[in-house]
Amino acid sequence: MSERSQGPAAILARIPQAQAAAEMAAQFEQTTAFEHLSEHSRAEVLSGLQRTLRRWSLFVSSGVMPPDGDFDPLREWTRARAAEGARLEDLLRSFGLAHQLGWELLRRHARADESDVLLELAAPLAQYVDRVSAVVTETYLAERELLVSEDERRTRSLLERLCVPSPLDAPDSELADRLGIPVEEAYTAFAVALPGRLPHSHAALAARMRRAGFRLAVTHGDFVVGLTWKPLELSDLGDGPGVVLAVGPPMPRGELTAAREEVIVLAEHARRVGLVGRLETEDHLLEILLDRSARLTERLRARVLAPLAGEEHAELTRTLRALIACRLDRTATSAALHIHRNTLAYRLKRIEEIAGIDLGSPRDLVCVYIALAGEQHPPGAAG
Repeated sequence: MSERSQGPAAILARIPQAQAAAEMAAQFEQTTAFEHLSEHSRAEVLSGLQRTLRRWSLFVSSGVMPPDGDFDPLREWTRARAAEGARLEDLLRSFGLAHQLGWELLRRHARADESDVLLELAAPLAQYVDRVSAVVTETYLAERELLVSEDERRTRSLLERLCVPSPLDAPDSELADRLGIPVEEAYTAFAVALPGRLPHSHAALAARMRRAGFRLAVTHGDFVVGLTWKPLELSDLGDGPGVVLAVGPPMPRGELTAAREEVIVLAEHARRVGLVGRLETEDHLLEILLDRSARLTERLRARVLAPLAGEEHAELTRTLRALIACRLDRTATSAALHIHRNTLAYRLKRIEEIAGIDLGSPRDLVCVYIALAGEQHPPGAAG
Protein backbone atom coordinates (compact mmCIF):
# COMPACT_ATOMS: atom_id res chain seq x y z
CA MET A 1 0.00 0.00 0.00
CA SER A 2 1.36 3.42 -0.93
CA GLU A 3 2.42 6.03 1.62
CA ARG A 4 -0.40 8.32 0.48
CA SER A 5 -3.12 5.69 1.08
CA GLN A 6 -1.72 4.95 4.52
CA GLY A 7 -2.07 8.61 5.56
CA PRO A 8 -5.86 8.96 5.45
CA ALA A 9 -6.39 5.52 6.94
CA ALA A 10 -4.08 6.35 9.84
CA ILE A 11 -5.92 9.59 10.57
CA LEU A 12 -9.31 7.90 10.39
CA ALA A 13 -8.20 5.16 12.76
CA ARG A 14 -7.75 7.81 15.44
CA ILE A 15 -11.31 9.15 15.12
CA PRO A 16 -13.79 7.61 17.60
CA GLN A 17 -16.77 7.36 15.28
CA ALA A 18 -19.47 6.95 17.95
CA GLN A 19 -18.26 10.06 19.76
CA ALA A 20 -17.90 11.97 16.48
CA ALA A 21 -21.47 11.09 15.47
CA ALA A 22 -22.77 12.26 18.85
CA GLU A 23 -20.91 15.56 18.47
CA MET A 24 -22.34 16.04 14.99
CA ALA A 25 -25.86 15.29 16.24
CA ALA A 26 -25.46 17.97 18.91
CA GLN A 27 -24.43 20.47 16.23
CA PHE A 28 -27.34 19.45 14.00
CA GLU A 29 -29.81 20.22 16.81
CA GLN A 30 -29.01 23.91 16.25
CA THR A 31 -29.94 23.86 12.55
CA THR A 32 -33.25 24.87 10.96
CA ALA A 33 -33.69 21.45 9.38
CA PHE A 34 -33.58 19.77 12.80
CA GLU A 35 -36.33 22.06 14.14
CA HIS A 36 -38.88 20.54 11.77
CA LEU A 37 -38.12 16.90 12.48
CA SER A 38 -40.59 14.70 14.30
CA GLU A 39 -39.50 13.02 17.55
CA HIS A 40 -39.07 9.71 15.72
CA SER A 41 -36.94 11.39 13.03
CA ARG A 42 -34.80 13.09 15.68
CA ALA A 43 -34.07 9.68 17.19
CA GLU A 44 -32.91 8.45 13.78
CA VAL A 45 -30.39 11.26 13.33
CA LEU A 46 -27.65 9.65 15.41
CA SER A 47 -27.85 6.26 13.68
CA GLY A 48 -27.95 8.02 10.31
CA LEU A 49 -24.83 9.99 11.15
CA GLN A 50 -23.06 6.81 12.21
CA ARG A 51 -23.85 5.25 8.80
CA THR A 52 -22.72 8.43 7.08
CA LEU A 53 -19.41 8.46 8.94
CA ARG A 54 -18.73 4.83 8.00
CA ARG A 55 -19.46 5.55 4.32
CA TRP A 56 -17.42 8.76 4.44
CA SER A 57 -14.51 7.02 6.17
CA LEU A 58 -14.43 4.30 3.51
CA PHE A 59 -14.26 6.93 0.80
CA VAL A 60 -11.56 8.96 2.58
CA SER A 61 -9.47 5.82 3.11
CA SER A 62 -9.75 4.45 -0.40
CA GLY A 63 -10.43 7.48 -2.56
CA VAL A 64 -13.09 5.39 -4.33
CA MET A 65 -16.67 6.68 -4.40
CA PRO A 66 -19.08 4.21 -2.73
CA PRO A 67 -21.37 2.30 -5.12
CA ASP A 68 -24.73 3.89 -5.82
CA GLY A 69 -26.60 1.34 -3.69
CA ASP A 70 -24.71 2.44 -0.60
CA PHE A 71 -26.61 5.72 -0.73
CA ASP A 72 -30.02 4.03 -0.49
CA PRO A 73 -30.35 4.69 3.29
CA LEU A 74 -29.66 8.36 2.55
CA ARG A 75 -32.40 8.31 -0.10
CA GLU A 76 -34.87 6.80 2.37
CA TRP A 77 -33.94 9.43 4.94
CA THR A 78 -34.41 12.20 2.39
CA ARG A 79 -37.82 10.87 1.32
CA ALA A 80 -38.94 10.89 4.95
CA ARG A 81 -37.75 14.48 5.42
CA ALA A 82 -39.54 15.55 2.24
CA ALA A 83 -42.73 13.90 3.51
CA GLU A 84 -42.38 15.81 6.78
CA GLY A 85 -42.11 19.07 4.85
CA ALA A 86 -38.47 19.91 5.52
CA ARG A 87 -37.05 22.43 3.07
CA LEU A 88 -34.44 21.27 0.58
CA GLU A 89 -32.20 24.25 1.29
CA ASP A 90 -32.19 23.40 5.00
CA LEU A 91 -31.24 19.79 4.26
CA LEU A 92 -28.40 20.85 1.97
CA ARG A 93 -27.21 23.35 4.56
CA SER A 94 -27.07 20.50 7.09
CA PHE A 95 -24.88 18.44 4.77
CA GLY A 96 -22.66 21.46 4.27
CA LEU A 97 -22.30 21.56 8.06
CA ALA A 98 -21.51 17.83 8.06
CA HIS A 99 -18.74 18.45 5.52
CA GLN A 100 -17.31 21.21 7.70
CA LEU A 101 -17.45 19.02 10.81
CA GLY A 102 -15.85 16.12 8.94
CA TRP A 103 -12.99 18.32 7.82
CA GLU A 104 -12.54 19.53 11.40
CA LEU A 105 -12.40 15.90 12.57
CA LEU A 106 -9.61 15.16 10.12
CA ARG A 107 -7.67 18.25 11.15
CA ARG A 108 -8.13 17.51 14.84
CA HIS A 109 -6.81 13.96 14.55
CA ALA A 110 -4.05 14.57 12.01
CA ARG A 111 -0.47 14.86 13.23
CA ALA A 112 1.71 17.85 12.41
CA ASP A 113 3.62 15.80 9.83
CA GLU A 114 0.38 14.86 7.99
CA SER A 115 -0.48 18.32 6.67
CA ASP A 116 0.32 17.21 3.11
CA VAL A 117 -2.23 14.40 3.44
CA LEU A 118 -4.90 16.87 4.54
CA LEU A 119 -4.20 19.11 1.54
CA GLU A 120 -4.58 16.16 -0.80
CA LEU A 121 -7.92 15.26 0.79
CA ALA A 122 -9.56 18.65 0.19
CA ALA A 123 -10.57 18.03 -3.43
CA PRO A 124 -11.89 14.45 -2.91
CA LEU A 125 -13.92 15.60 0.08
CA ALA A 126 -15.53 18.34 -2.02
CA GLN A 127 -16.30 15.70 -4.66
CA TYR A 128 -17.94 13.51 -2.01
CA VAL A 129 -20.11 16.37 -0.74
CA ASP A 130 -21.18 17.12 -4.32
CA ARG A 131 -22.23 13.49 -4.72
CA VAL A 132 -24.22 13.48 -1.47
CA SER A 133 -25.88 16.80 -2.37
CA ALA A 134 -26.87 15.43 -5.77
CA VAL A 135 -28.42 12.31 -4.19
CA VAL A 136 -30.35 14.40 -1.68
CA THR A 137 -31.55 16.94 -4.26
CA GLU A 138 -32.69 14.35 -6.80
CA THR A 139 -34.46 12.24 -4.19
CA TYR A 140 -36.10 15.22 -2.49
CA LEU A 141 -37.45 16.75 -5.71
CA ALA A 142 -38.79 13.40 -6.90
CA GLU A 143 -40.54 12.77 -3.59
CA ARG A 144 -42.06 16.24 -3.38
CA GLU A 145 -43.30 15.83 -6.94
CA LEU A 146 -45.27 12.82 -5.75
CA LEU A 147 -46.49 14.50 -2.58
CA VAL A 148 -47.64 17.81 -3.99
CA SER A 149 -50.63 17.61 -6.31
CA GLU A 150 -51.01 19.68 -9.46
CA ASP A 151 -53.91 21.46 -7.81
CA GLU A 152 -51.76 22.52 -4.89
CA ARG A 153 -48.91 23.65 -7.14
CA ARG A 154 -51.26 25.95 -9.03
CA THR A 155 -52.73 27.23 -5.77
CA ARG A 156 -49.30 27.84 -4.27
CA SER A 157 -48.23 29.84 -7.32
CA LEU A 158 -51.30 32.06 -7.13
CA LEU A 159 -50.97 32.47 -3.36
CA GLU A 160 -47.44 33.80 -3.79
CA ARG A 161 -48.58 36.26 -6.46
CA LEU A 162 -51.38 37.56 -4.24
CA CYS A 163 -48.79 38.49 -1.61
CA VAL A 164 -47.38 41.09 -4.01
CA PRO A 165 -49.31 44.37 -4.35
CA SER A 166 -48.89 44.67 -8.14
CA PRO A 167 -51.84 43.70 -10.40
CA LEU A 168 -52.04 40.11 -11.57
CA ASP A 169 -50.96 39.38 -15.11
CA ALA A 170 -53.33 37.69 -17.53
CA PRO A 171 -52.33 34.05 -16.78
CA ASP A 172 -52.65 34.61 -13.02
CA SER A 173 -56.02 36.33 -13.44
CA GLU A 174 -57.24 33.40 -15.53
CA LEU A 175 -55.99 30.97 -12.90
CA ALA A 176 -57.79 32.91 -10.14
CA ASP A 177 -61.02 32.80 -12.16
CA ARG A 178 -60.60 29.09 -12.84
CA LEU A 179 -60.01 28.35 -9.16
CA GLY A 180 -62.87 30.59 -8.04
CA ILE A 181 -60.65 32.97 -6.08
CA PRO A 182 -61.68 36.64 -5.98
CA VAL A 183 -58.85 39.15 -6.33
CA GLU A 184 -59.17 41.40 -3.27
CA GLU A 185 -57.16 44.29 -1.88
CA ALA A 186 -56.71 42.47 1.46
CA TYR A 187 -56.78 38.89 2.74
CA THR A 188 -56.53 37.12 6.09
CA ALA A 189 -53.55 34.82 6.63
CA PHE A 190 -54.03 31.56 8.54
CA ALA A 191 -52.03 28.53 9.64
CA VAL A 192 -53.32 25.18 10.88
CA ALA A 193 -51.38 22.61 12.90
CA LEU A 194 -52.51 19.08 13.68
CA PRO A 195 -50.41 18.10 16.71
CA GLY A 196 -49.56 14.43 16.84
CA ARG A 197 -50.88 13.67 13.37
CA LEU A 198 -48.91 12.01 10.56
CA PRO A 199 -47.38 14.33 7.92
CA HIS A 200 -49.86 13.35 5.19
CA SER A 201 -52.73 14.56 7.41
CA HIS A 202 -51.84 18.15 6.60
CA ALA A 203 -51.89 17.53 2.87
CA ALA A 204 -55.29 15.83 3.23
CA LEU A 205 -56.64 18.76 5.26
CA ALA A 206 -55.37 21.30 2.70
CA ALA A 207 -57.16 19.39 -0.06
CA ARG A 208 -60.40 19.26 1.97
CA MET A 209 -60.21 22.99 2.67
CA ARG A 210 -59.77 23.77 -1.02
CA ARG A 211 -62.80 21.64 -1.83
CA ALA A 212 -64.77 23.41 0.93
CA GLY A 213 -64.14 26.83 -0.65
CA PHE A 214 -60.96 27.91 1.13
CA ARG A 215 -59.13 27.69 -2.15
CA LEU A 216 -55.86 29.28 -1.05
CA ALA A 217 -54.93 26.52 1.44
CA VAL A 218 -51.62 24.71 0.84
CA THR A 219 -49.19 22.62 2.86
CA HIS A 220 -46.12 24.27 4.35
CA GLY A 221 -43.97 21.72 6.16
CA ASP A 222 -46.14 20.28 8.91
CA PHE A 223 -48.70 23.09 8.67
CA VAL A 224 -51.53 24.09 6.39
CA VAL A 225 -51.18 27.76 5.52
CA GLY A 226 -53.03 30.11 3.25
CA LEU A 227 -55.13 33.19 2.71
CA THR A 228 -58.86 33.65 2.98
CA TRP A 229 -61.24 36.40 1.97
CA LYS A 230 -64.05 35.10 4.20
CA PRO A 231 -64.29 34.12 7.89
CA LEU A 232 -62.56 30.88 8.84
CA GLU A 233 -63.64 29.01 11.99
CA LEU A 234 -62.57 25.75 13.60
CA SER A 235 -65.81 24.14 12.47
CA ASP A 236 -64.82 24.82 8.85
CA LEU A 237 -61.84 22.49 9.23
CA GLY A 238 -63.92 19.46 10.17
CA ASP A 239 -60.95 17.84 11.90
CA GLY A 240 -62.19 17.40 15.45
CA PRO A 241 -60.60 18.67 18.68
CA GLY A 242 -56.92 19.24 19.23
CA VAL A 243 -56.48 21.44 16.17
CA VAL A 244 -54.56 24.73 16.19
CA LEU A 245 -55.96 27.46 13.95
CA ALA A 246 -53.88 30.66 13.97
CA VAL A 247 -55.55 33.60 12.22
CA GLY A 248 -54.29 37.10 11.55
CA PRO A 249 -56.22 40.31 10.85
CA PRO A 250 -57.09 41.29 7.26
CA MET A 251 -53.96 42.75 5.70
CA PRO A 252 -53.20 44.48 2.38
CA ARG A 253 -51.50 42.27 -0.17
CA GLY A 254 -48.09 43.89 0.26
CA GLU A 255 -48.00 42.84 3.93
CA LEU A 256 -49.26 39.29 3.53
CA THR A 257 -45.84 37.63 3.42
CA ALA A 258 -45.06 38.93 6.91
CA ALA A 259 -48.61 38.08 8.06
CA ARG A 260 -48.17 34.48 6.91
CA GLU A 261 -44.91 34.19 8.83
CA GLU A 262 -46.66 35.48 11.96
CA VAL A 263 -49.47 32.93 11.87
CA ILE A 264 -46.96 30.12 11.32
CA VAL A 265 -44.93 31.31 14.32
CA LEU A 266 -48.10 31.44 16.43
CA ALA A 267 -49.21 27.96 15.31
CA GLU A 268 -45.76 26.57 16.12
CA HIS A 269 -45.82 28.24 19.54
CA ALA A 270 -49.28 26.82 20.26
CA ARG A 271 -48.21 23.33 19.29
CA ARG A 272 -45.10 23.56 21.45
CA VAL A 273 -46.86 24.74 24.63
CA GLY A 274 -50.04 22.71 24.15
CA LEU A 275 -52.56 25.38 23.12
CA VAL A 276 -55.39 24.35 20.83
CA GLY A 277 -58.34 26.08 19.22
CA ARG A 278 -58.69 29.27 17.22
CA LEU A 279 -55.99 31.79 18.10
CA GLU A 280 -55.73 35.34 16.78
CA THR A 281 -52.33 36.91 16.30
CA GLU A 282 -53.50 40.19 17.85
CA ASP A 283 -54.02 38.33 21.15
CA HIS A 284 -50.55 36.75 21.07
CA LEU A 285 -48.26 39.49 19.83
CA LEU A 286 -45.81 38.99 22.71
CA GLU A 287 -45.47 35.27 22.02
CA ILE A 288 -44.91 35.94 18.30
CA LEU A 289 -42.32 38.60 19.11
CA LEU A 290 -40.46 36.27 21.47
CA ASP A 291 -40.52 33.31 19.09
CA ARG A 292 -39.26 35.44 16.20
CA SER A 293 -36.37 36.58 18.42
CA ALA A 294 -35.64 33.23 20.05
CA ARG A 295 -31.90 33.82 20.43
CA LEU A 296 -32.34 37.17 22.17
CA THR A 297 -35.15 35.77 24.32
CA GLU A 298 -32.89 32.96 25.49
CA ARG A 299 -30.14 35.43 26.34
CA LEU A 300 -32.60 37.53 28.36
CA ARG A 301 -33.92 34.42 30.08
CA ALA A 302 -30.39 33.40 31.03
CA ARG A 303 -29.65 36.91 32.29
CA VAL A 304 -32.66 36.85 34.63
CA LEU A 305 -32.95 33.19 35.63
CA ALA A 306 -29.43 31.74 35.45
CA PRO A 307 -28.44 33.29 38.82
CA LEU A 308 -31.43 31.48 40.34
CA ALA A 309 -30.54 28.11 38.83
CA GLY A 310 -29.71 25.19 41.07
CA GLU A 311 -31.60 23.23 43.67
CA GLU A 312 -30.63 25.67 46.42
CA HIS A 313 -32.65 28.42 44.69
CA ALA A 314 -35.62 26.29 43.56
CA GLU A 315 -37.89 27.86 46.18
CA LEU A 316 -36.98 31.38 45.03
CA THR A 317 -37.60 30.53 41.39
CA ARG A 318 -41.00 29.06 42.28
CA THR A 319 -41.80 32.24 44.24
CA LEU A 320 -40.90 34.45 41.28
CA ARG A 321 -43.13 32.41 38.96
CA ALA A 322 -45.99 32.61 41.48
CA LEU A 323 -45.62 36.40 41.73
CA ILE A 324 -45.97 36.78 37.96
CA ALA A 325 -48.82 34.24 37.82
CA CYS A 326 -50.65 36.26 40.51
CA ARG A 327 -50.20 39.50 38.51
CA LEU A 328 -47.77 40.94 41.09
CA ASP A 329 -50.45 40.75 43.80
CA ARG A 330 -48.39 39.91 46.89
CA THR A 331 -51.40 38.93 48.99
CA ALA A 332 -52.52 36.47 46.33
CA THR A 333 -48.96 35.22 45.92
CA SER A 334 -48.62 34.56 49.66
CA ALA A 335 -51.89 32.64 49.61
CA ALA A 336 -50.89 30.63 46.55
CA LEU A 337 -47.60 29.64 48.18
CA HIS A 338 -49.15 29.18 51.65
CA ILE A 339 -46.58 31.49 53.24
CA HIS A 340 -46.71 34.64 55.39
CA ARG A 341 -46.35 38.01 53.65
CA ASN A 342 -43.15 38.64 55.58
CA THR A 343 -41.72 35.37 54.25
CA LEU A 344 -42.70 36.45 50.74
CA ALA A 345 -41.06 39.83 51.21
CA TYR A 346 -37.86 38.14 52.38
CA ARG A 347 -37.80 35.79 49.39
CA LEU A 348 -38.40 38.62 46.93
CA LYS A 349 -35.56 40.60 48.48
CA ARG A 350 -33.28 37.57 48.10
CA ILE A 351 -34.35 37.22 44.46
CA GLU A 352 -33.43 40.86 43.82
CA GLU A 353 -30.03 40.42 45.47
CA ILE A 354 -29.13 37.17 43.70
CA ALA A 355 -30.50 38.01 40.23
CA GLY A 356 -29.47 41.68 40.32
CA ILE A 357 -32.97 42.95 39.51
CA ASP A 358 -35.38 45.45 41.04
CA LEU A 359 -38.92 44.11 41.24
CA GLY A 360 -40.12 47.67 41.72
CA SER A 361 -38.73 48.66 38.33
CA PRO A 362 -41.19 48.40 35.41
CA ARG A 363 -38.28 47.61 33.07
CA ASP A 364 -36.97 44.78 35.24
CA LEU A 365 -40.50 43.42 35.68
CA VAL A 366 -40.89 43.30 31.91
CA CYS A 367 -37.60 41.40 31.67
CA VAL A 368 -38.78 38.92 34.31
CA TYR A 369 -42.11 38.44 32.54
CA ILE A 370 -40.43 37.85 29.18
CA ALA A 371 -37.89 35.47 30.73
CA LEU A 372 -40.64 33.38 32.29
CA ALA A 373 -42.78 33.55 29.17
CA GLY A 374 -39.79 32.17 27.25
CA GLU A 375 -39.72 29.02 29.36
CA GLN A 376 -41.06 25.90 27.69
CA HIS A 377 -43.17 23.96 30.18
CA PRO A 378 -45.09 20.93 28.93
CA PRO A 379 -48.88 21.30 28.96
CA GLY A 380 -50.25 21.01 32.46
CA ALA A 381 -46.86 21.40 34.14
CA ALA A 382 -46.76 23.26 37.38
CA GLY A 383 -45.57 26.83 37.02
